[in-house]
Amino acid sequence: MDASTHSRVHSQISKTFKYALSEIFGIMRVLLIVPPNIGRYVAATIPHAGIAYLSAILKRDGHETGLVDMRMHASNKYLFSKIEEFKPDMIGMTTASIGYKMAYEIIDTIKAKHPKIPIAIGGSYASTVHSKILEDTKIDYVVYGEGERTFLELANGNAISQIKGLIYRDDDEIIMNPPYPLEQDIDKLPFPDYELFELNRMLEKRIPIISSRGCPNRCTFCSIQLVMGHPFRTRSPENVLEELKYWHNKGYDTFEFSDDNFTFNMPRAERICDLIIGSGMKLKVLFGNGLRADRVNEALLKKLKKAGTSWIAYSLESSDPHSLELLKKDLTLEQLKKSVAETKALGIKVQVNFIIGNPGENFEGFLKDLKVAEELNVDQLRFYNMIPYPGTEMYEWVKQNGKFLYQPEEFLNDLNYWGEEPVFETDEFTREERIKAYRLGQEKIMQLFLKRHFGRFLGALGFRLWKMPSIQKHGMNTATKIWVMMKRLRVMQA
Repeated sequence: MDASTHSRVHSQISKTFKYALSEIFGIMRVLLIVPPNIGRYVAATIPHAGIAYLSAILKRDGHETGLVDMRMHASNKYLFSKIEEFKPDMIGMTTASIGYKMAYEIIDTIKAKHPKIPIAIGGSYASTVHSKILEDTKIDYVVYGEGERTFLELANGNAISQIKGLIYRDDDEIIMNPPYPLEQDIDKLPFPDYELFELNRMLEKRIPIISSRGCPNRCTFCSIQLVMGHPFRTRSPENVLEELKYWHNKGYDTFEFSDDNFTFNMPRAERICDLIIGSGMKLKVLFGNGLRADRVNEALLKKLKKAGTSWIAYSLESSDPHSLELLKKDLTLEQLKKSVAETKALGIKVQVNFIIGNPGENFEGFLKDLKVAEELNVDQLRFYNMIPYPGTEMYEWVKQNGKFLYQPEEFLNDLNYWGEEPVFETDEFTREERIKAYRLGQEKIMQLFLKRHFGRFLGALGFRLWKMPSIQKHGMNTATKIWVMMKRLRVMQA
């Protein structure tokens, strides 16, 4: 028997043995799916933390997990080949609100060919619309809130009626069980199973770290609180350090903290920094998901810098005090300016985020935001159109004070989240003015982006080319694809 034949026989014996264990001990083979609507590009930038946590918890209880990451394997042919190969007892999916119909199509495609395989879906969209997914698709279960324990109980074969956080059909009736209480001791959770992913094919060689859950703030536009809740729950600094060490020992030195409010407990944040510094690891730490400008000070920023922090994003949303009040942002422009100045003085690169279309805003207000953005002199800016997610206060505000130009089914699926077309308008800030504002914001973003990546001279040349109408119309999709390809090659060579 040659080596290749021996390997195939060994693999088949191993699979047969696992199937036997599954039948005897109730071990389930769970195929997890990340649909292609997760992320800005139809490409996998970094592994998906939610799916990785779910895989880790299932494995800890003895179940077997597989993965189809449709951000890089988008074809149905690949999906069905994986189903045939893995032979799952159950399929689990996640989906974001943006592009949720992609997940719907995947569900119904699987059900058409494999109607007996139960499918459960979770994620931010599931926690927003709840039973609507059961009404719109042939899916079996919807998992809402923090879904790990709910999904585990499904895999363990617990009685459906007793599983909290689960929505399901009972004949023609849709039943919504009570929610699971939020997990308080998140040190009990295993480290996320990022090895499930093809890490060498990601666009970035960095590991996401989630050191806390929940956010006590009440921003009216934020939908994450529908999943993670308001109470701020933390992993211990020692537990966070162990995860960093694990991946550092595997050759990773770049980490992005994806917490919704990493520095809410500032002494804890300092303790994490102290442990990183004391470990001797030389890390590159990013806060692309953002820190609150009112929850940092000079002492904390110095420790963040010493621990390896190279990038911090701050979200201001608006420079207008009245708009900030309506957003329940609990932040002032003065606080933002102070934190940006202190961060820049330490040599940490800074990004500041703005939203176009805030309550109480008009075009003149946007021009003030643009002026503030230029005065901040940061490394990168972002101007996003306001998206009023169903279930948020912002959605209700638009219903009462504005006019929807598109309904949620349209704007969550058919519009480019990062594009210029606004979802709604008000008498004070019309669609035409919103588009004009977005274009002005994008000019500033691109100017900074090209300067940062290509230097002052080449960046200025690139910006002049970018402003040409023909490039805007025909060249950006090609440029984006080239940019994605270059990033992937850089990671594979690292």
